[in-house]
Amino acid sequence: MFQLGGLVVTLVNALLGLLVWRRLRAAFPRHGALIGGLCAAGLLLAAHPALLMTVASWSGLRAIQRHVPEPVSLVAMGAQVALLMYGLLLGITAAAAAVVRALRHGRTAPNAGAVMDARVDTNARAGSAAQAGSAAHAAGAPAARANGAPEEAVTAPEPVDELRRRLVVGASWALPAAAVAVSMGGVLASRQRPVVVRVALPVRRELTSLHGVTIAQLSDVHVGSFMDAERLDELRDAINAVRADIHVITGDLLDHHVSQLELSTRLLRGLRPARGQLFFCMGNHEYIAARSASIPAIVKGLEEAGAQVLVDEAREVRLGGDRLWMGAIDYPSRARPGEPARRPTADGLARALGQMQDDGAPRVLLSHHPGTFRAARELPFDLMLSGHTHGGQISLGRIGDYALTPMLPAGLYHNGLYEHRGRRLHVNAGAGGWLPVRINCPPEITLVELVPA
Repeated sequence: MFQLGGLVVTLVNALLGLLVWRRLRAAFPRHGALIGGLCAAGLLLAAHPALLMTVASWSGLRAIQRHVPEPVSLVAMGAQVALLMYGLLLGITAAAAAVVRALRHGRTAPNAGAVMDARVDTNARAGSAAQAGSAAHAAGAPAARANGAPEEAVTAPEPVDELRRRLVVGASWALPAAAVAVSMGGVLASRQRPVVVRVALPVRRELTSLHGVTIAQLSDVHVGSFMDAERLDELRDAINAVRADIHVITGDLLDHHVSQLELSTRLLRGLRPARGQLFFCMGNHEYIAARSASIPAIVKGLEEAGAQVLVDEAREVRLGGDRLWMGAIDYPSRARPGEPARRPTADGLARALGQMQDDGAPRVLLSHHPGTFRAARELPFDLMLSGHTHGGQISLGRIGDYALTPMLPAGLYHNGLYEHRGRRLHVNAGAGGWLPVRINCPPEITLVELVPA
């Protein structure tokens, strides 16, 4: 599937490269073919990750991350997004122009009867002129003078509209320039310090020891995918700076290999939750990384670094004279051959919630995949914290509960806070990702604060 995606993107890249060449050739009659060819070749060369995906599937991207200097990889991934964005802009402008032409044609088109009358009248006049011309020729006079019409003059070519030509040339440059500028700005935005998104969780007023307690959520770090030791140190400092009582990580700390466990545990050991509690739920990339070792090896490494890895289970968290419940759900997918069997999501929810007492204490669930909320939203809990989607990475905002992004299928629960009959879900936009481009979707640390209801 990943290889097929690379092939589709490569074919789209080739088509867009051809369009770039044709537009620049038309804009610059003398040297446009050369300029367009160089630009198209440069864009296709910069977007080489898609070609490597076509040849080597997921391993192609990993090879880039291992062997290509990071600045070059960042530019390449940004160029790929720029190409796709340019194609999207071309499609939008072409569709808009087609609609405008259709509307104009609808307004100006004469009715069929008028067209027929005009054609009949034109044919009649043409026949009269021909007869007059024949008679005049027989009399030795020019046909044009016999019917009283002036001789046909040779028309000069229309002058070139210089302003229009400049607008066409400017538009030829403007669209690709805008796509490149926005994409490269997205590359820089993906490297910025995470923003802190605050979420309030109401709790009962009598649970005074919980008022003001904070939980910091980190998700989708993807160690090893444009996330080196220096960036991890920045991330560690950012989450420690919010001084949260409890830290949680909702999966995808590793990216694809057990060798990334060393840097991952280095991050975990550097975290400083004020109450000393760090909880972790499994993401799909922990299972991908386990293919190079084993799931117990990944879990053991995380736990030795101080994380409490919860898989379809819950723990009591004592805070003063009160408590809250912290549970986590396993990633919802089938086990591969040789892996331990995984519970269906409904069974995992029943097991985790069954370990939480119905005593009025707040119940928090961790689930890497936000789709778990569909199965859980009628069950007795207060807040679910998820990740997985990276917020779409290119965000066009939200309409109600629907996040607008070209990077994800249309649907619910892509980014931000959602509520269903008192059950809350917050989807963290992530801190890293395999695509180092973020537009209107910065890296995120979620800070949940328990407040009196």
